[in-house]
Amino acid sequence: MRGVVGNTLNNPNRPDVDDDTQKPAGADSRVFDALVARRHVFQLDAVVPDVSIPPAGGVRRVDAGAGRPRRPVAVSVDIRDRIVRRGAGAGRSHAAQLGFRHWGGCLLGSDAGLSPVWKPVGLAARFPGVEQRERPALLHLQDIDVHQCRSGNRGRGARLPKKYGNPMMYADECYLNPERDFLLRHARFNKTIVKADGVFVYDEKGNKYLDFLAQYGAVPFGHNPSDIWDALRNQGDVPSMVQPFYSRGARDLAKALVLLEPDFNFSYAVFTNSGAESVEAALKMARAATGRKKVVSLNLGFHGKTSGALTITGNPLYSEPFLINTEDSIKVEPEDFEALDRVFADDEIAAFVLETVMGEGGMRPLSVEYVQRVHDLCKTHKAMMIVDEVQTGMGRLGEFFSIKKFPGVKPDILCLAKALGGGLVPIGAVLCTKAAWSEEFGMFHSSTFANNHVACTAALASIERLRKDDGALMRHVNEVSAYLGEQLDALTQKYADIFCDHQGTGLMHSLRLHPFDGEESYFLAHASVQGYIVPLICGYLVNVCKIIVAPLFNRQDLLRIEPSLTVEKCHIDRLIAALDQCAHLIRHKNFSSLFSYLIDRHPDEVSYSEKHASNFTVVKEESDADATEKKLGSFAFLIHPTSIDDLVNIMPRSIIDLEEPHKSEFQAWMQSWFAKRYDPAPVFHAKKIRSKLGGYVEGWLIACPLPPERMMRLSKPHRQRLLSCYIDCAKSLGVDIVGLGAFTSIISRGGVDVADAGIPITTGNSFTALAGAESLHKALNATGQSDAGTRIAVIGAAGSVGRLSALHLAEHYSQLILVGNSDNPKALDVLKDIAGEIYARAVVQMQGKNMSGLAHYLLHHLADPFSVINACNRILLDGRPDEDRNFSEIKAIVESNLPGPAPVEISVDIQSVLGKAQGVLSATSQGKSFIEPAWLRKNSVVCDAARPPDLKSSVHRSRPDVLVFEGGVVKLNEAYQFGRSNILGFQPGFNLACLSETMMLAMNGADRSYSLGARPSYDQARWIYESALSHGFSDCIATTQGELSVAEAIDGLSNLSNRAL
Repeated sequence: MRGVVGNTLNNPNRPDVDDDTQKPAGADSRVFDALVARRHVFQLDAVVPDVSIPPAGGVRRVDAGAGRPRRPVAVSVDIRDRIVRRGAGAGRSHAAQLGFRHWGGCLLGSDAGLSPVWKPVGLAARFPGVEQRERPALLHLQDIDVHQCRSGNRGRGARLPKKYGNPMMYADECYLNPERDFLLRHARFNKTIVKADGVFVYDEKGNKYLDFLAQYGAVPFGHNPSDIWDALRNQGDVPSMVQPFYSRGARDLAKALVLLEPDFNFSYAVFTNSGAESVEAALKMARAATGRKKVVSLNLGFHGKTSGALTITGNPLYSEPFLINTEDSIKVEPEDFEALDRVFADDEIAAFVLETVMGEGGMRPLSVEYVQRVHDLCKTHKAMMIVDEVQTGMGRLGEFFSIKKFPGVKPDILCLAKALGGGLVPIGAVLCTKAAWSEEFGMFHSSTFANNHVACTAALASIERLRKDDGALMRHVNEVSAYLGEQLDALTQKYADIFCDHQGTGLMHSLRLHPFDGEESYFLAHASVQGYIVPLICGYLVNVCKIIVAPLFNRQDLLRIEPSLTVEKCHIDRLIAALDQCAHLIRHKNFSSLFSYLIDRHPDEVSYSEKHASNFTVVKEESDADATEKKLGSFAFLIHPTSIDDLVNIMPRSIIDLEEPHKSEFQAWMQSWFAKRYDPAPVFHAKKIRSKLGGYVEGWLIACPLPPERMMRLSKPHRQRLLSCYIDCAKSLGVDIVGLGAFTSIISRGGVDVADAGIPITTGNSFTALAGAESLHKALNATGQSDAGTRIAVIGAAGSVGRLSALHLAEHYSQLILVGNSDNPKALDVLKDIAGEIYARAVVQMQGKNMSGLAHYLLHHLADPFSVINACNRILLDGRPDEDRNFSEIKAIVESNLPGPAPVEISVDIQSVLGKAQGVLSATSQGKSFIEPAWLRKNSVVCDAARPPDLKSSVHRSRPDVLVFEGGVVKLNEAYQFGRSNILGFQPGFNLACLSETMMLAMNGADRSYSLGARPSYDQARWIYESALSHGFSDCIATTQGELSVAEAIDGLSNLSNRAL
C-alpha cells in the first residue's frame, strides 16, 4: 500500500510510486494538498499495524530530484499519520527536511512511556530484546516544533535530536485542545475515562481512580447518580426544546430555586448553560438595573472565561491574550477594608462580585466581617451585590447557598451552575430580587438552550436529593468536611517543611507547597516558579496512588481537593495516606520515585535514592547577624543548560544517580516538556557573596531550560521574547546589573539587542577572555612550553572572547594563529582586521619601555621599525574610533616590513593549523564539540573556553599527552556554591568568569553596561580583569572537578578532566 506522494506521481518513469494523484481514503486534505503542492514524497511500502515491532523498511524516502530511493529507514507509524514540514521548499525531499538524511534506523516508543528508543537497523534487521509495552509511538504534524520547521530553516531541515528522535512525537493524535493535550500528556493526565460509579472512575485500561476533584465541583453526588438518571429516564417523550413556549421543567425549577431560601426574597430565576454564562447574565442585570458600568471584584477571584466574566476575573493571565477591555472593572484585595471603602467613595459602582470561598484564588474563605461590609456598602451606595455560588452553592459548604452562613447578608443577585446539573447535564441559573430586575433585561436577554426540559429536570432532581431526609446529605457534608479539615491540618503540621499552608472550608480545600529554592535542583526551582511542580505532584497521585486531584488554575503552587458530597471518611483516609507518601518522598529527596511515572516506570523500578545516597550538603548562608557588613549591590545572571546531556544535571540528585536507560528516559521527557515550557525563572538566590575588599553582593540565577541548539534555532521574534522574559524577570528582582551567561550573549548579539533594556548589562566576555588567556599562559609555563618560539592558536578569534584573548596573548607570545569559521565567507576579512589590531597594540607598546611578546618580536625583526611606527601612528591618531578604523591597513604595513613569515597567521582551516600550535585557546559559539583528537599537536596545552566545549570528549581518552582544561573558570574569593548544581557542576569556590565579572561589577556599583558587542574595548577588559583580581577573583587551571595542580599539569594528567558538560 502506498502513502501520500507529491510530484513524482506524475512521473511515469518512476515505477516505485502510484501514477495517481487521488487523495487516499482517510488522508488529511490539508496535508495531502501540501505534499502535492510542495512536490515532496513519502512512500509507505506497507501499513504498519498496531504491533510491537514494525517491519524493516516500513518507510522509504524518495527524493523528488534524484529519481531513486535513498537510504531506507524504518519508522513505527500508522497509516493515519502524516508528517509535514510547513514551508518546505520545492524540489527537496520532505524526509530530508525533517532530518531523515541522518537516520538509518527505527524510532520505537510507547504511547504510555513517552520514551522513544533509537535502534540502528539495516534492510533486513530485526529487533530482539526491545521491550514495547504499548503500540509504537506515532509521529504527528501537531508535535513538530514550528520553530524548527519554519521556512527560514530551509537547507538545514528540522533536525530531530540524534539520540532519541523527537520526544514530542510520541502521543496518539488528539483533535481537542493541543495545548491542554500537551500538558495532560506530560503530567500523564491523558486518561480516557470509560466508566464511573460514585466516587470512582475507570480508564480504558481498567485502572480505578478515587476522584477528589469531582469535575471541579460539578459532580456533587458522585458519578452516575441513580436518582438523577431515574428522573431523566422517567420523562418519557416530554419535549425538551420548546422555546418560545415554556417547558414544565423550567417553570418548576424556577419556582423551586426562588423558594429555596425565602429569607433572601428572590423573585425571579434566569437559566443559563454554564457558570460563566450565569456571571455574564448577572453583570448585564446589574448594569441594566443601576445604569452604571463599574463593577468591583477581588484579586485572584475567578468568575469564568467568557469575555464579560474575564473582565472581573482577578488573574490578568486569562484576559490579556484576548485583548479584553477591563476599563470598567475594578479589582481590590480580599480583606482590605480600607480599599473597600475607597472604591465605593471614588466611583459609582454598579455591582460588587464575590465568592464566599475564592475557589481558584486558593480555596480561601472570606471573613464574615468582610462580606458584611461589602453588603452594607452596596446597600448604602445602591449597588448590586452579586454572589457567585457557581462552586460554593448546592451543598458544597453544607448549605444550598453558602451566603446563608453570613448573618444579615442578603444578595441582590446569586449565580449557580456546576452541581446544579447533578453531575450529568450542564445548567446554570441566576436568582435575583425585584430590585435587580429590569424591563430591559427581561426584553433583551435570552438563551436558546437555557430553558430546556432535560437540564431543568436534572436540576430539580438535584435539589430533591439535597432535601432528602431533611437534608441528610448536607449534614453529612458538614461532618466529613470537618474531618477532612482536621486531617489536612495534621498533615500540614507533620510536614511543615513541605506544606506551608492549608486553606478551605466545607468540601473546598487546598494545600500550598513550599517553593523549592534551587539548592537541591534548578529544575525544582524552575518548576516552582513556573507553576508546574504541583501538576507534577498531582501526576504522581493520579498515576501511582490512583487518586485524582489537580492544581488550582490561578495559584499553581496549590493542590486542589474538592471531592463529591458523597465522599466518606475512608476515602479521606486514603487521600491523606497518599499525600503523606508524597511528602515523605519530597522530604527524603527521593524524586526519582516521585517522578518515575513520567517515564512510565513504577517507583520500585527507579528508586535508587537508598542505594545511591547523596552526600551533598548545601553550603548554608550565614545569618544576617553582622549588621555592619555593607551591601555593595545586586546582580542577576542568566543561565541555561549548555548541552542536551546537561539537562539531567539540573534534576535532583536521585535522578542523576539513576542507571540507564532510566536517566535517558528522564532526559527525553525533559526535552519534550521544555520544547514548549521554557520561560525563564529565578532558580537560585545567593544572599551574600563577599568581596576581599569588604562588603557583599546579593544575586540570583535566572534559568531557561533550552540548550544552545534549541536556543539558536528559535526564530528572531521568539529569541526577542525569550530575552525580554529574562530581562523582565531580572528587573522584577530589583537588581543593579544583569550578566548574560552562555548563549544568551550570542542570541543577543553580544548584549547589543538588550543594551537599551533599562538596566546595565554585561556579557562577562572581558573577564572570560583575559582569565582564559592568563590560565593558558600559566599552564604553558607549568609544562615548560612558554618561550619565544611558542605558537598559540586562538580558535574563534573573530568572536568577542577570542579577539580579546588573542590581544592579551600577544603580550606574552609572538607567534599567533587566528582561526575563523570556514562556513563564514567573511571570516578571513574579519581575521585580517583583528590581526591588524593586534599589530597596532604591539606597535604602541614598541614606543614604551616595557616590551614583551609580539612587540618585542617586531622591534627586533622589522626591517625599519621607525617607519612602521610612523606609518601606523598616522592611522591610529586620525581621530576615528577603533570600531571605524580599518586595521587591515596596519597589518599590511607591518607584514610588508618583515623579511620572514608573518608572526600572526590567519586561517579558516583548523585541521591544518592546530598541529603547529603548542598552546590552544578555543572560544567558538558552535554549540557542539567538533575538534578531533588527531588535530592536536603532541604535548600541547588546550584551554577550552566554549560552552558547550569545542573539544570532543574523546580527546581526554585518546590523547593523554594533551593537557586540557576549561577556560573561563575562575576561583572565587570564598568557597561559595550556587546550590548542588553550582551552574555547571563546578566544585565549591569555582565558577564561570562571566558570572564573576557580573558579581565584580555589582561590587563596584556599576551603573552602565560593559563588554558588549563583538569588539569590546581591550583597555576596558584589562580594567575589569584587574578589578576582579582586587575583589578576590583569580584565574586558574581548572575543570569542573576543581583546580589542577602544577604537578598534575606537568605530568599531563588531562584525563582527570571528566567534564560534566
